[in-house]
Amino acid sequence: MRSNELVNLFLDSKKGYFRYLAFIEGPIEYSLEVLREYLKVNNNPSTGYFFHPWIEGSKQRLKGFLNYLPQIVDIDYSSSQKYLGSTFDLVIIDAMDDFRPSYIARAIETVRGGGLALIYSDNIDKGKLYKSTITRDGKVSNLFENMFREEIKKHRGVIYYHNDIYVKPFSSQEVSRPRRSRSGKHPEVAKLCVTDDQVKVLDEIDFILEEGKRLFIVTAPRGRGKSASVGLSLPVIISLSKYPLSIVVTSLNYWSGAEIMKFAEMALRAMKKRFRRNVSRDGKILSLEIGESWIRWLPPDLAKDYHGNIIVMDEAAALGKEFIDYVLRRWEKAVLVTTVHGYEGSGKIFLKVLEAYEKERNAQRLNLEFPIRYSKGDPVEKFLYDVFLLNVNVESGDFQGRIIEVTPESLFNVREKLMRVYGILVTAHYRNTPDDLMVLGDATFQRIFLAENDVGVAQVVEEGGLSDEKVDSLSAGEENLGHLIPQRLVKYSRLREFGKLRGWRVMRIAVVPDLQNRGIGSRILSEIEKEAIREGIDWIGSSFLANYNVVKFWTKNGFIPVYMSTKKNESLGGYSVIVAKALSPEATGLIRNASIFFKDKLLRTLHQVYFNVDPLVITRLLKSTPSIDERFTIPDLYIRKINSYLDGTLPYNAVAEAVHMLGEKYFKELKFTVDDALLAGLVSRTFQGKSWYHAGVSLGKKSAEVEETLRQAIRSILNKYQLN
Repeated sequence: MRSNELVNLFLDSKKGYFRYLAFIEGPIEYSLEVLREYLKVNNNPSTGYFFHPWIEGSKQRLKGFLNYLPQIVDIDYSSSQKYLGSTFDLVIIDAMDDFRPSYIARAIETVRGGGLALIYSDNIDKGKLYKSTITRDGKVSNLFENMFREEIKKHRGVIYYHNDIYVKPFSSQEVSRPRRSRSGKHPEVAKLCVTDDQVKVLDEIDFILEEGKRLFIVTAPRGRGKSASVGLSLPVIISLSKYPLSIVVTSLNYWSGAEIMKFAEMALRAMKKRFRRNVSRDGKILSLEIGESWIRWLPPDLAKDYHGNIIVMDEAAALGKEFIDYVLRRWEKAVLVTTVHGYEGSGKIFLKVLEAYEKERNAQRLNLEFPIRYSKGDPVEKFLYDVFLLNVNVESGDFQGRIIEVTPESLFNVREKLMRVYGILVTAHYRNTPDDLMVLGDATFQRIFLAENDVGVAQVVEEGGLSDEKVDSLSAGEENLGHLIPQRLVKYSRLREFGKLRGWRVMRIAVVPDLQNRGIGSRILSEIEKEAIREGIDWIGSSFLANYNVVKFWTKNGFIPVYMSTKKNESLGGYSVIVAKALSPEATGLIRNASIFFKDKLLRTLHQVYFNVDPLVITRLLKSTPSIDERFTIPDLYIRKINSYLDGTLPYNAVAEAVHMLGEKYFKELKFTVDDALLAGLVSRTFQGKSWYHAGVSLGKKSAEVEETLRQAIRSILNKYQLN
């Protein structure tokens, strides 16, 4: 293609406010050539340069681009989340050292309309950092990379060089520029909005101030300005309120909610309000004080119990349903903002959660459709959706009971099938990212089991079978090296022998929503277990975020809990639980011992290490661990004290030690079954040490109801032990 043709393409994209993507897989000189042509259209572009600065040679490549672009914001991939709210005319993505899908998607999304995203690499198949993490024994596939290339060739608005140059032009006649045609109720703030969708948020947000419990929901695909519009609306709420407001903003991490704080400040300036800002050393706007009112960002664990008038949850799907349930019980007024689909994680299953909230509460939902960074119909957005399967849908079907094993090749060779299968995972999980698609295609140590008619899927990875040298490394604290469950049990439970056993970890298992709770997931697990036994595997296990229904599913299928992380994973928003099932005599004793010690750890540390974990989750974990052959004799004095509490003679605090011993006896011996809902009251008050109020918030009950639940649990245990 002649240079003037590229210039014409870039001129048209500027006219139509849409983006071009250039993907250069070859010598860096070709990237510089495309860059020079773009500079003829925009000779001083704002530029973001994404790379790993600590890898040898990366800074030298950056210097080559600085010869043409003296003003560059160089961005370390690992901190790129901080720039989600930034926009550039030109983004250069160094894919020489790494070609990680989530990094690529995140970087491209910062390009504004009329701009260019330029990815350059020598070869995306080899020598890449993220890909090395899914390489085992030198083996890895290129299915994802091949699909990426094929999609590049199919899509318009893309320039691709790989031995030859491919260009499919796009036209400014096919897009609609973002525009705002109305000023609404608050024109001084509306002038900061880009679309009428955003203005509508400003106009409707006063719903949150109405009497009683209120929930205001804003949903949108990525890039629609939902966080910005909510941020702009917060000072509006304060100005409309008859009394001072305390507004808490929370998100999985600060940068996920940074746009809300940034645009709240912009609105205050537009309204000519006097305010005081509290900014951290690294530039985070932590609070904005407007007279007696304030807007403050807090991490989720602090935000949920903070005393304020309104809580705003940004990227709510990432915070998880349990967190939001707790917040909505605790707070009278809440604003919930979430992405319907995007590269940071899918919110598709969350839409059903939202529907439930809307039925149960006084709720109002707005959906933003028009993009703000580029025109509607932007070809690069379509490419991102198609190559990373961001907007796949899943259809229900019939299941006759047959489970088959399929290969990654069979999925990636038939795009329609890949979309159906991956669609199940996207629909059933909150946190799908483009990285997961690469793992599905490239990992050679995985097994994929599929329910008939593509209505359920399980992704299984092989772990364990480690040498003494690798076990030593894990024991000394090395990373899991692709062996997550052995690493946790070797390092934290000190079970060296476990690392040598061969296991299968069920990394993901999902069933289409319409067919859930019909035993299909259990059937898939049963087939996996049969195949594992045939192949001489010692154990099957899984790791997942602590959730009552998920724990219940696994324990119902004969898996027992052996580990739970002692710190909340801030990037995932929860505590990780590991469950396992022994398939060989060698694994049986090790897994049983690990589970018994885990039970002991829970009972001894619930008041500190696991204070914030859902009491129902703890209850199910304790009931699913093996019983311990210990003789617990409750002193007669304790029995008399407990009965005096039950008849109202003594308060709870006077008998807490006796109740604790009774509960410990029950959970260790497990001689009979008591309902989880009753035991959760015992766990939250007696073992976690929560106040009646906070126990009530955790369980969705009033304080008096929690105490009555605790009494019922105690009565049930005493009756079955015949101790009363």
